[in-house]
Amino acid sequence: MTPVFYIFGFVAIASAIIVCGFKPVTILVSLFLILLAASGAADINKGIVPDLIPIFITILGIVRFFINGISFNNALDCLEGALCLSVPMLIVALIVKNGFGGGDIKLIAAAGLYLGLDKTLFAGLIAFLIAGIYGVYNLLTKKKGLKGKIRLAPFLALGCAFSELFGADIIYIFQTIIIPVH
Repeated sequence: MTPVFYIFGFVAIASAIIVCGFKPVTILVSLFLILLAASGAADINKGIVPDLIPIFITILGIVRFFINGISFNNALDCLEGALCLSVPMLIVALIVKNGFGGGDIKLIAAAGLYLGLDKTLFAGLIAFLIAGIYGVYNLLTKKKGLKGKIRLAPFLALGCAFSELFGADIIYIFQTIIIPVH
């Protein structure tokens, strides 16, 4: 393990405790955030997301499914979360050479299963927005050209972590205050 992972891991656990408090769900959230930190650190250091990380996140998603209650709506939310970003990313990866890596696609599919539809879409918004800003910065500073690769897992991890910790509140505010349903 690298110092980057230890820093990310510490921030993940501290964030889970601060946001969730000392409850049983904090363990699940901490594990999810640590796995996200591991995926980001692995992608930064080696350029890959190890297959075990999405597998463990999938297991956490299944555990969360049972904790939240077995229902058709819960199952549908998990399935929609798993597919809403991973399928478009897979299509892009099949059409555009080096569009997205397989590890990124598996990571967002597993995280989507864990987060559900709304929080996954919010995570994707955050991840792609920050990755886009990073890409523009690299172009403006000439650090990378148009063909330069951006390792996406750190941005996906950041978006998923932020969505897990704050997404429900932000989505609630957005749905009730900004776009009230009549």
